[in-house]
Parts: sequence; structure tokens; C-alpha cells
Amino acid sequence: MTAARSAGPPSRGRDLPLAGKTVVVTRPAQQAASLADPLAALGADIILAPTIRIVPRALDDEVVRIVLNELPEYGLILFTSASSVDVFLGYLAELGLPVTAMAGARVAAIGPATRAALEAHGAACDVVADDAIAEGLLDALARSGVAPAGMRVLLPRAREAREVLPDTLRAQGARVDVLPVYDTVAAASPPVPTARIEAAAYITFTSGSTARQFVALMPEGRGRRPLAERLAGARLCSIGPATSEVLRELGLPVAVEAAEHSAAGLAAAIAADARDAG
Repeated sequence: MTAARSAGPPSRGRDLPLAGKTVVVTRPAQQAASLADPLAALGADIILAPTIRIVPRALDDEVVRIVLNELPEYGLILFTSASSVDVFLGYLAELGLPVTAMAGARVAAIGPATRAALEAHGAACDVVADDAIAEGLLDALARSGVAPAGMRVLLPRAREAREVLPDTLRAQGARVDVLPVYDTVAAASPPVPTARIEAAAYITFTSGSTARQFVALMPEGRGRRPLAERLAGARLCSIGPATSEVLRELGLPVAVEAAEHSAAGLAAAIAADARDAG
């Protein structure tokens, strides 16, 4: 985790609902800017406090090699995060393969950020979910007329992830190959004093992993009040229902949940909450 980022001096006449408020961003360092920047633009003072980091799976892994050799056999490739796009298409680049190596398959993205990552690599995206959750991607596939029965489907993703997507597609008759392309690894220690985090106005969570590791990094023990009590002055903010469910399982209340399950949607939800409270 790293030090705080300041929003800088406000522009005259600009709507800055988060001016004077500190917001903690717990997502991995590689992804932090997509949330921290819009929050800073709304006036927030940002504490970058990544609770996890992304560790790509090695290209020389035998399973990865097998999948890449069989890429033309897939009728559908599903990407559920920008990280999965970056790692998987990084494999293709490292092997000297163009993105058109996926041309025989329809490509689907779980939301706008994942689609943007595909487009940044020059890859086409045939289906994109409005709701950036597994259920939203399943709905988008159904609306687009994709019939998974009998189709071979590739799902590059994090090693630990919800099983809703592969389980549902298999129930519909698809042959789904889940390819873990990266691990989410816990941060070694809190990046800033925990007292600063506990004193923040808002603490943001963009996945169940960020929530679980946040709790693991916030020390409990003799003489310490329970974490939920220590965070009573902060509003905990979730990118969507799956992350909210994890927070509640951990005994932490969710004050803000993004209606649009993206970094931009989360920033907008926090701004709306600040305006309502103002």
C-alpha cells in the first residue's frame, strides 16, 4: 500500500462533493487509478491501500500451453476482468501470435472496463454485459443469441473466483475449460497506519478478495475493539452485490453499493451518498 494522493486545488464552480473527505482504495495497484482518479476529480483525498496484488501465471505452465495450442477449437471466450485480458493476451503477444488467433471464437466481456481492456489490445468484443457480474454476463449471452449447448468455452480468470459462470454454462450443455491465469495474493502488511484507514470517510471494495484481505490486514487482538466497531465512522462501499455479500459475511455493514458495477459506477455512488449527506 502507498501514501495518500491529494485531489489538488478545486476548480472554481466545480462540483466537488468529496472535498475534504478521505477515501481508501483497496483494489490492486495495477487497477487503482481507474477508481482513485475519478474520486480525486470529485475532490477526495485518496489513500491507496491495496490489500491484494495480481500475480500472473507463468506462460511456460503446461496447462497454459495446451489451451493456447487448442485455441481454434473454442467457440466462445469469456473475460471476467481487465487483468484476465491483460495476462491472456500477453501470452499471445509473448508467443508472437496476433489477437486474431481468437478470431474463430466469439469474445465476451463482463463489463465496460473489461471490454476497454480488450479494445486496448486491438481485440474485438462481441458481447458485453451491462451488469459487470457473472449473472449479467450470462444475461448478455442469452440476449445475444449465444447457444452454449455443445460449444467449447474458454474462461481465463483468477484462480479463485465464483463458480456461477462455469457451472451455469455447463448446466446449459457447454464444455467449459476454466484457465486460471493469475492469482490474487494478499498484501504483506497494511501500507499505511491502520488508524488512518479507520479514520477515513469512505472505504472502497471492488471484489470479495479485497474485502477478505482487508479484514486479514486489520489487526484484531487483546485490547482492540472489534473491526466493525473501529470502522463505525467510515462508510463501507461495494462495487456490487457479490462484494457486498462477502462484506456482510465478514460482519461489516455496507453503506454504499454501486448500481453500475464498475469503478466509475462506484465513484458515482459515493459522490451521490456524499451529496445526500451534505
